[in-house]
Amino acid sequence: MTPSAPSLRPLLSLMLLTAGVLACGAPAAPSAAEVILEPTVRPTLAEAALATLAAPASASTAAAGVTQLASSAFRDDFDGTMDTGWTWFQSAEPGYSLTHTPGWLRLNLSSGSFRGAPPPENLLVRPSPTGNFSMSAFLRFSPHNNFEFAGLAVVFNDHSVLQFGRAGCFLEAPTPECIGDGLYFDNLQNGATVGGNFATPALLGLDYLLRLERQGKTYAASYSTDGSNWQSIGSHTVDKAPASIGLIAAQSTVASPYADFDYFEMQSGS
Repeated sequence: MTPSAPSLRPLLSLMLLTAGVLACGAPAAPSAAEVILEPTVRPTLAEAALATLAAPASASTAAAGVTQLASSAFRDDFDGTMDTGWTWFQSAEPGYSLTHTPGWLRLNLSSGSFRGAPPPENLLVRPSPTGNFSMSAFLRFSPHNNFEFAGLAVVFNDHSVLQFGRAGCFLEAPTPECIGDGLYFDNLQNGATVGGNFATPALLGLDYLLRLERQGKTYAASYSTDGSNWQSIGSHTVDKAPASIGLIAAQSTVASPYADFDYFEMQSGS
């Protein structure tokens, strides 16, 4: 009897089993959608910082109650020091502080007035521009006694001044020129009052932005409580050149009053 040829089925089964094992063990090729490309060079911290510095700077935000001008010839924020261009009108050592409220100038109200001798001591001034100008200040002050005054000043000589600020005029019978706590714009020439004072009531506890603008011989006063909306109160005409401009705190009959100024700013050539 002739031996039968060995069956091929076991061999085929073994080959199929081996191919299946190999197919399960090999990772599938990634599809095109799964391929992620990353940069080979990433910015270092220093490069990122430089990129930030090179970016255009955003516009600065104005502090509350402060009017930002398009350009400024001079500004003093009274941050611990005063600009060296300031001088005192009369006294070399008047009462003031730059530390009582940081970022503010505190002026003690002095006695004296441009209505008569002696002139006020607490008058902080700097040379006036020769042409047109606009100056402003942020004032915190509430008068409690007659004639106390704090604000802006344009000085022409030892006996002539324009002064615009907050003051007290307390009479038993108020008049249009004497309304109590208010904003007043005085024109004092050679010790005498010229024209009206445009008395405007002030609100207790409210701070004021004051502005004086010169156009030729005309000086216009206005005020704001928010730095955006300005109210004009009137103007004076003075036929002489100003010598200096600045801040005044005066006409006090007692020793304790004071006024605080957050900043002073001046624009020339406007």
